[in-house]
Amino acid sequence: MPTVTIDGCKVRVKKNATVLDAAKKAGIWIPTLCYHPAVSCDASCRICMVELERGDWRQLVTACNYPVREDIVVYVSSERAQQARRGVMELLLARAPESEELKALAERMGVKETHYPKVTESQRNCILCGLCVRVCEEIIGQSAIGFAGRGVDRTVAAPFRQPSDDCIGCGACAVVCPVGTIKLRIHKDQQEVEISPFKSRAKLLLCRQCGAPVVSVQVSEQVMGKVGLDCEEFRERVRLCPKCRKLQSAAQLASAPIRKKQ
Repeated sequence: MPTVTIDGCKVRVKKNATVLDAAKKAGIWIPTLCYHPAVSCDASCRICMVELERGDWRQLVTACNYPVREDIVVYVSSERAQQARRGVMELLLARAPESEELKALAERMGVKETHYPKVTESQRNCILCGLCVRVCEEIIGQSAIGFAGRGVDRTVAAPFRQPSDDCIGCGACAVVCPVGTIKLRIHKDQQEVEISPFKSRAKLLLCRQCGAPVVSVQVSEQVMGKVGLDCEEFRERVRLCPKCRKLQSAAQLASAPIRKKQ
């Protein structure tokens, strides 16, 4: 197992573990935005840059995807590494100046404002980290959204920038969005969930007891298909909201016969 010396702290990690893994093991914080353990990592946001010692010189690398194959020395708190991360954060703030999540991370990094001009309103609030794209493709298996355009016009969108028929309304993209750009909007009058800003909609499955929204119909169908459990009790519980599910479980426990000790 190779040894990583990170800000003077030595930790041993498995071969091909990342510098970020070593930092977590050492209890050293490195900021991340595009990283999520459930999906592949492409280091698109660059906010996790650290300095790697290479003999007589040092190199800036991204901690989230740099593999550890031999003993290395890494600097997280060096002035060059911190300056690089702060510079990236200023660029990101220019793209998403209203994001409370991003401003909180910037404050923790010591960045209070950006010196770069803000992008146009149509491009604002997305930092192009790609987490939503990777979750939709790798975890959900739908590929309902992807990157579109080039250069300053690059954005995340559904095909042809129209509501996608492949979107099942699961909301996974909104869950992993690090800056809160993607949101779920419930349209009670139409019994639909909308994934904003992609404008994709899906019909909602309503709780059979109280009528509260549970999940989208497509998500429910996929769950039933993957579980492969031909049990009417399970199907009924899927159609209940968490609150009614708990009430049903409590009622079943209360009415269950008590076995007498022999």
